[in-house]
This record gives sequence, structure tokens and C-alpha cells, in this order.
Amino acid sequence: MLKKPPITTRATEKDSDMFGLKLTGGRTWSARLSIPRDRWQDVGLAYQTKSGIKQDAIMSLQTRDKNEAIQRRGAALEALRSQVNEKLAAIGKRPLEGDWKPRTVAERAVNDALSAKKVIAEASTAYSPDRNADGTVNENVPTNEQDHLHHVLTSQAEDVAESLSDEEGHQYLSTFMDTLEGTATPLGPLLDRWLASESKTVSNGLIDRHKRVLSVFGEYLASEQFVSEGRPFKAAEKGMPSRPVLKSFPVQKVDKKLARRFREWIEDRKAANTVNAYLSSLRSFWTWLVDAGEADSNPWAGMSRGLKKLAKRDISPDAEKRPFTEQEMLALLTGEPNSRDPRMALMLHDVFRLGLLTGARQNELCSLTVGRVVVPDNPEDELWGISITRDVAKTDNSVRTIPLHPLVRPIIERRLIAAKRTGEPDAPLFPECPPGGADHKRGWTFSKHFLRYRHQILGKEENGTDFHSTRRCFATFMETALANGAAACTELVCDHLIGHKSERLAANTYAAKRFDWLLYSEAIRGMVDKGVPERVKEALSC
Repeated sequence: MLKKPPITTRATEKDSDMFGLKLTGGRTWSARLSIPRDRWQDVGLAYQTKSGIKQDAIMSLQTRDKNEAIQRRGAALEALRSQVNEKLAAIGKRPLEGDWKPRTVAERAVNDALSAKKVIAEASTAYSPDRNADGTVNENVPTNEQDHLHHVLTSQAEDVAESLSDEEGHQYLSTFMDTLEGTATPLGPLLDRWLASESKTVSNGLIDRHKRVLSVFGEYLASEQFVSEGRPFKAAEKGMPSRPVLKSFPVQKVDKKLARRFREWIEDRKAANTVNAYLSSLRSFWTWLVDAGEADSNPWAGMSRGLKKLAKRDISPDAEKRPFTEQEMLALLTGEPNSRDPRMALMLHDVFRLGLLTGARQNELCSLTVGRVVVPDNPEDELWGISITRDVAKTDNSVRTIPLHPLVRPIIERRLIAAKRTGEPDAPLFPECPPGGADHKRGWTFSKHFLRYRHQILGKEENGTDFHSTRRCFATFMETALANGAAACTELVCDHLIGHKSERLAANTYAAKRFDWLLYSEAIRGMVDKGVPERVKEALSC
């Protein structure tokens, strides 16, 4: 039989996102080791990066052929991991963990059984009996590859169980068989794998929320267990060890009935918005379970129905999110923050002004660096700009460049000069805001200072405003300017500048994703000229 020649495929944009691979601008493949989010700072310290973090390690595979790159990937990733671990060891930090490994007998049993299930599922079910010398079928031997593998892998599990103590061996084999047959798969190892998978694509803040939700779900399961045993219902709320109950609870027992009971249980304890967030986390976990073939359906699908209406009912009219009023803008623009550090007071005023006239988010502004400032060739005629790059953008639509109105350009000019004086190649414009929080965002530091300042100026009561209200002001300015004749301030242009996906089908399907810089510049000029209140413009110019 002739062997088919290896197929050389043309690398596509989708290919470049393959796990462990990166396609460079020269169309050459490299291995890419992703650093877990909770180790970014450790690895950044080990490599002495200027940003203080390191998100990945790259090694060229010296090939443009995707199939060849895939073959070389494994060894390269191991080499990268070894290099990173050597750097970490040199500064006394623990090494990166490899692939997920079971930590208990139950986890090992579940992991082994899931691997066995996958191998068995991929085997042939074609009838292929073993025959005796006389041609009759040997009834003592499996008649197809699937049954044969089931027999072999079960025997291997029995051998593993015999190598353990009596108690652990019994636990291993019973857990292995329950998982293999799909009758009782413990949640513990699965949720650990899910969290490990999620940590590669979502923020640390969301991972922390998932963990809190799972802990609360464990409390509920523990309370259910206490009720079934005839003990007081509130025992679970008095230090009941809920995590072991959660980790040992079978996936197969979580059905629509249990999901609904959990919603009713948590609704007595949390506000509607919080309940909705909890159910969203559990729905995400079960979506992963279904995709992984560990659950047949998602019992949390549709379980949030009606919660948004309840949440709106819970919100008082005064607390509904809104733009700042003209009086509030003036108060914040002219107020003096109660800060002992004059740099922090200046930083608050600078970021607030930029927020009003760019519509950018607080972390987008606080993360600006020298390289993200766009200086035109003809600055007297064209507007400067700021670039919101993918590493700080909230969504794909948030990657954009925003023109700077002359009223706020001096802020960026002043900070750009100061940043260049540091000698760093891409120094931050707001060094007063070091990275902080679970996701190491500069906006985290700013948000704490701005909250105190807002409370100082506007009062501590919930009045529906936060820094995001500057984006609401920006949208309001654009709408007002359009109504007053600024033709460039259209809804679609506003969506582009603010980093939103347009809700109109025609705009999403047929309109250009980006317009000419001059159009955006005209919109910014028109917005300030015909949309911003006169007294606010006066305060901005001071």
C-alpha cells in the first residue's frame, strides 16, 4: 500500500491560535509556553522583565510547516518549562507545575477511568470473535475491540488496587468502576481540571468567583446531606466541611430538580444579581462537562430565568447606573482630593479628564505607555491619539485608537515627557498606579483612589455613579452633538471610539470595522464643540 505524502497546509489565522504554538510575522512556527496567571509575577521577577510580569515563553521551531511544528512542539515545551523552572529555582521560587496530576486516590481513579473511557470509546465495535480450533466461537473471549479493551483496562485497574492498602485499593477500584460505567463520577477531579482549563483563558478575578461559587454549592450539598441524616439544617452554616462533600458528590446526581432547589436555597441568602452570577458559574462548569463527555445535559441551562427582572426590582431608582450630571462633573473637575501625595491628586484629575473626552475605561487609561501614544507627522493639523492594545482591552472591539482633543492633549504630552526621562523603552504614563488585584491591573489601584475621591466630593450614598459614568458621559456628549448638527458623531462612530460592538445588524455585517482617522478626529472635535456643556469645557481647560 502506498503511503500518502504528508500534507503541507497553509497556516491560517485560526492555526496560529493552536495550543502551544505561535505563528510569527515571518510565518515561522514557534513553541509557546503559557505561564499560569498566578505565576506571572514570579516568572517576571525571575526574568527581570521591565513590566514585572511574564505571560509566556517562546522558542523557535525553525519550520514553516504546521505538521512538522506539531511534531516538534512537545520537546520544545518541555525545554521551555525546564528553562523557566531553572530561573524560578535561582530566585527561590517553586517550579511551574506540569500537566494536571491527581493528588488523591479518588482523583487518580477518576483520571485513570476517564482516560480508559476515551480509549474504549475510540475502539471498534465490529464483530470479530476469537475462534477455537474447530471453528466455534470462544465464548470466554470478548467479540470486539471495545469489549476487549474494557476487559484489559479493568484488569489493569484491579492490579493498581492490589498495589494499594486495602482501604485505598477498595476506594480506587470502586471509584474507577463507577466512573468508567458512568454511574457515579465524583465532581472533585473534574472541577479541578475545569478550573485549570479556565485559568488559561479567563481572568483571575473570574477564577476566584468560580471557586467561591463552588464553595457555596458545597455548603448546599452538605446541608442537604445533614437534612437527609436527620440533623439540623443550619449545621452546614456553622463550619460544616463542605469541600469534601462537593468533591465526592457524583456528577450524575446533579439534575434539574437539585439545581432548582439550590437556586431557591441561595435566593434566601443572596441578592438576585449575585444569584445570577452564581448560576452562571455553575452553568459554565456543566457546559465544560457536557463538552468533555462527562455529563449528558446541563441542568443549569435556563435556571436563571426571571432573575434579571428581580434584580431590577431590587435596585432603587437612585442607584441605577447613569452618567454624571453637569454639577457632578464640575465638582469632580474642580475638587481637591484628600491625599497627602500631590502626585495622586494630579493623577485622579488627569485620568478623570481623559475618561470624559475619550470614553476609555479606567484600566485602559492607567495602562498607557510611551509606545501607546500616537503622535502624527503633522501635530498642528492632526489630532494626537492613544492606542488601546489587546493586552488591556476588555473585548476584541475594545482594541482601538482614540483621538485626543486639544483640551486633554497637554495631559498626555506632559506625562509622555516624564515617562521618556525614566529611560525605560516603554515606560508607563501613570507610574502612580502600579499593577494590583487578582489580575495585576493598574486600574485596580486607581479605582480605590477614585472611589475615595468620589465619596469625598459626591457623598458615600449609592447614587448610580462610578468611573464608568465617564463613558456614559462620553456617549451622552456624542448624542447631544449629533442632535446639534455634528454629523460625524454617529452611533456607529461612537461605538468604534468607545469600544462597543454595534447592536445594529447592518453595522455589524456590512459597515467597515474601522473608519478613516480624520472621521474619528472630526467626531471628537464635534463632540466637544457641540456636545459638552460650556461650564464643563471651561473646567477642562483650566
